[in-house]
Amino acid sequence: MNSLLREKIFSHCSMLAFSVFVSGSFTFGNLIADQIHPELLTFFRFLLATFILGTILHFKKSIRQHHFKKIWRYFVLGAIYSTYFVFMFIALKFTTTVSIAAIFTLLPLFAAILERLFLRKYSPLLIWFALIISGCGAVWIIFEGSISELLQFRFEKGEAIFLIGTIFYASYAIMFPKLFHGENIYVVTLGVLAAGSVILAISLIFQQIPITFTNITFEIAWVILYLAIFASIGSISCLNYASPRLSAPIVSAYTLLVPFWVILNDFIFFKIEPDMNLLVGAMLIAFGLGVLIYKS
Repeated sequence: MNSLLREKIFSHCSMLAFSVFVSGSFTFGNLIADQIHPELLTFFRFLLATFILGTILHFKKSIRQHHFKKIWRYFVLGAIYSTYFVFMFIALKFTTTVSIAAIFTLLPLFAAILERLFLRKYSPLLIWFALIISGCGAVWIIFEGSISELLQFRFEKGEAIFLIGTIFYASYAIMFPKLFHGENIYVVTLGVLAAGSVILAISLIFQQIPITFTNITFEIAWVILYLAIFASIGSISCLNYASPRLSAPIVSAYTLLVPFWVILNDFIFFKIEPDMNLLVGAMLIAFGLGVLIYKS
């Protein structure tokens, strides 16, 4: 097996792990959703992730002086990544999580459009077909196979806000290959997390949300620990590894697996029985991803 093929396979495995890690943030984050402000939770997870990863890299002597050259790149990537969360939290004040999830299925399509506009890369029709099929699978899961529920979807203020946030998220996979210069992936991840922490702190101050540790219970603490290690360090490292090696639409397409993993997590951890809509949606997503993997 040549090194290029090995990198491709590992990139796909990384994005599969990424989708699992991200799904956990919904599953476990939902346990404490009514105990802490969501944006404050995200700030704490970024901050703790920065401390953990920074400490590990410091003791491994992985951080070199040249890594701080053009440090603005980390702030650009961190700003893009954290801005998505800020827009999501603002959108949730005006709409539901189902509407948010529905808009999020457009992420791979946005990535393909941005790639064409800014990188002049043209995705074959088969790629577009696979993205649409996978997107339909994710929508099927989100709306539980109910056409009437889908027809009740309304595009209003909250949806428009989150649409902008989704475009920011899609642009991450476009910008990363441009700003990545072959550094240690974990050092880049550290830079993105640190920059994201700063951006989120500014947002919290601007919204007059107090940054306090007084109400952190044991349950909140272990969820933040999971989010820091897996949903932040793990997911961003996977995303950073795959982004320079796979096209932006393919990287983004793996996010469509998140609703499937969330429902599976609910069954494993909380014994919530899934219905046949999960299987139908999963088959559509698997088919679309299979085509994308074949084309890559």
